[in-house]
Amino acid sequence: MTIARHYSLQAAEGREADLQETLAALASQVRACAGCEKVEIFADAKDARCYFFIEHWRNVGDRDAAGAKLGKAAFAPVFETLAGRPEARDLLPVQR
Repeated sequence: MTIARHYSLQAAEGREADLQETLAALASQVRACAGCEKVEIFADAKDARCYFFIEHWRNVGDRDAAGAKLGKAAFAPVFETLAGRPEARDLLPVQR
């Protein structure tokens, strides 16, 4: 079943451009992983320090395997630009 992983991130004061760059680099790494369908990066329209990183996966197993393959080192540059810990959620599609 398709799953999305949604991260809400707050850039540290003055680190907005750094966060954008590190998210773009991370997105390239994630897109190269088996089972990744797409990665999206959004900026909040009203809060210049708030960003959203959304990964779309074929299934949870692919997402977990990619996380293990990339390891924490892939995420470290992003964490260095943040004001605090990101909030993460797994999203399932709603069928109609």
